[in-house]
Amino acid sequence: MFFSILLGFFTAFLALAFALLHFMASLSELRKGKNTLGNRLLLIGSSNATLSLILYFLLPIVALFIWLIGCGLICYGAYWNGKHKENFNLAHHVIRLGIALLITILLALI
Repeated sequence: MFFSILLGFFTAFLALAFALLHFMASLSELRKGKNTLGNRLLLIGSSNATLSLILYFLLPIVALFIWLIGCGLICYGAYWNGKHKENFNLAHHVIRLGIALLITILLALI
């Protein structure tokens, strides 16, 4: 019982941190005037991921699909930004995708 509650809080914290971190990063880049497709995808994806966490208590299956769409947009937007800049590092994108998959699995288990 205690473990499941602790896992729920840990998962919610990780998911919210993941979504809000990318939301703030995209807002920061957009405010600097870097209005690229990748930054817009990051903003839309992180907004969807945050919205899905709010909906998770009402419609968990729908929220999980919205989370998957949001994470997909976040990962693709970050990949797009990396490809169109000179500092592309594949390891960063693999780690981001792994974290998104881990959080998705944890959300599905709750």
